Amino acid sequence: MSQVRWTALAFLLCTFSASLAQAQELAIPRRHDRPPGPPVTAEEAVKKMTVPEGFSVEIVAAEPDVVNPVAMFIDEKGRFWVTESFEYPRKEPGPGRDRIKVLEDTDGDGKVDKVTIFAEGLNIPSGIAVGYGGVWVANAPDILFLQDTDGDLKADKQEVIVTGFGRTDTHELPNAFTWGPDGWLYGLNGVFNYCDVKYGKENPNYSDEHPGWKFTCAMFRIHPRTREFQIFAEGTSNPWGIATNDEGDFFISACVIDHLWHISESAYYIRQGGPYPAHTWPMRSIVNHKHQKAAYCGITWFDSEAYPEEYRNVLYMGNIHGGCINADIVERTGSTYAGKPHPGFEPKKGAWDKDEYGIIAKTGEESAPKLADFLSANDPWFMPVVQKVGPDGCLYILDWYDRYHCYQDANADPAGIERERGRLYRVVYKGHKNAKADDLGAKSSDELVKLLADSNIYNRETAQRLLSERMSSGEEISLGESDNKHAQLGRLRVTAASNPNSETLLKIMSRKDADMRAFGVRMAGDAKEIDDAVAARLKELAKDKSPVVQRQVVIAVCKQKSIDPIPVLLEVLTTCGDDPLIPHLVWQNLHPLLETRSAEFLKLAKQYNVKEHPNLAAMMPRVTERILGGGK
Repeated sequence: MSQVRWTALAFLLCTFSASLAQAQELAIPRRHDRPPGPPVTAEEAVKKMTVPEGFSVEIVAAEPDVVNPVAMFIDEKGRFWVTESFEYPRKEPGPGRDRIKVLEDTDGDGKVDKVTIFAEGLNIPSGIAVGYGGVWVANAPDILFLQDTDGDLKADKQEVIVTGFGRTDTHELPNAFTWGPDGWLYGLNGVFNYCDVKYGKENPNYSDEHPGWKFTCAMFRIHPRTREFQIFAEGTSNPWGIATNDEGDFFISACVIDHLWHISESAYYIRQGGPYPAHTWPMRSIVNHKHQKAAYCGITWFDSEAYPEEYRNVLYMGNIHGGCINADIVERTGSTYAGKPHPGFEPKKGAWDKDEYGIIAKTGEESAPKLADFLSANDPWFMPVVQKVGPDGCLYILDWYDRYHCYQDANADPAGIERERGRLYRVVYKGHKNAKADDLGAKSSDELVKLLADSNIYNRETAQRLLSERMSSGEEISLGESDNKHAQLGRLRVTAASNPNSETLLKIMSRKDADMRAFGVRMAGDAKEIDDAVAARLKELAKDKSPVVQRQVVIAVCKQKSIDPIPVLLEVLTTCGDDPLIPHLVWQNLHPLLETRSAEFLKLAKQYNVKEHPNLAAMMPRVTERILGGGK
């Protein structure tokens, strides 16, 4: 046989072998060690699930009422706003077949009985939030603001807030829209989704000359009134899910690298991949433990009397490859936190082997046990993409339900993606009774103020948002000295949305409670401008005994043009002790200043004895490198 024929035959055999290998690979999706088997009905899926004693899982909605769900928001009427995607994993922008549905339980039996299509023609809508007169939707490359102007629960007006989000990786699109404690709308973007964001032409901040923002993995925010866009922090990997604790701090879940992060404004965190900006000193995660396989989607801070005390103040996270809901707690460590497994789900000796479906991997060392879970689906199709606390105080879980969990499989076999299924579950504790949700939007402002002290975080956060929407600029709400801490912090958050005056800021920054002082500093940092009295108070608080306050001072003084940040940063750096976060924050805010102000910094730094100030001593090599590497 000629050499040409041998070459052709070899090529055909290699091609056939590669095709066969790919077929086998798709038959056994990534992160599985055997075929996942056929899908099961929602009723069968619930029977497979395991939860702690006293808990059970109920079906709220299932196909065809919800199909391919991606994102969810629960509004003040208790309605579920769900985005559905048939276009996934399409990378091309432009109109598509995707939509937003509104799911309602009109009779209070705990199951959805009314479905309305609010908007259509979308293309992988990956984030959604209701508020300030409309619906905010991530529909890359755009962030849209949709409105229903005639009350028929259908969008009839559209505004492009910003545009330029990438679609290079449709697993990492803008997502996790969450109302922050300061009244801004927050979202996330992933590490391999390259963005060049600019204001939409309908945005009042639009300008042809605006440089925009180039970024990948980041937390961003949008002001609902001014439409201003900001990058809040950068780093991590494919973050998908934002949770806010009682103190107003952010936690996110992420994939591939560590699963739990405390996110602070202006910080830069370890990236899964890609270059760091020059001179970056990245922060790490807040965990040293692992659960099963590291593909997380969704996170929520749970607090409600619907569950026993030990299941409250817990972070519940969707673990897609693990087919479960993990539970972590956090503890303060200086100005940041340390994440730990929920003590009720400690490792069980000898429980580290893979389960019957082959989707639970060993964690860490060979002898390391598997961590138990709040919920285990025992079904490899289970894909928990969103977790939320509902009006009844229970945990709600949105399930994409697909045999393919990874984008590699979805891209290799788009036709094999499940296009007909989706579920919404509720985890209830014994004694739970379903009832129709109250319409919080129909309550008076006085009634909403009372809900700021409610035991259910859904009521607290929804009341805060509604009050913030009703507040006009400069309008004030009583700060509530005698209320419980939930109520006091809630009142501060409502105040933040109304552009508080200097007198109010000074009162808050002088509160006895450190978390309240810190929030006052945060408000001062976000103010468009501050007077001399507020500026002086910010400088004083650089020496505050609370690292939580000092952390916010670092951020605030670098945002206010009336304050020279260098002396304040040095003051915080030399008084914060061994805080694990603050030196990183100081550096991230300091090093850009060294490009043009290194002489001023060195003159001020000479006033400190480095032997007595180890943080300054440790930072000086970075300072030297930054100065020598500068343009001048």
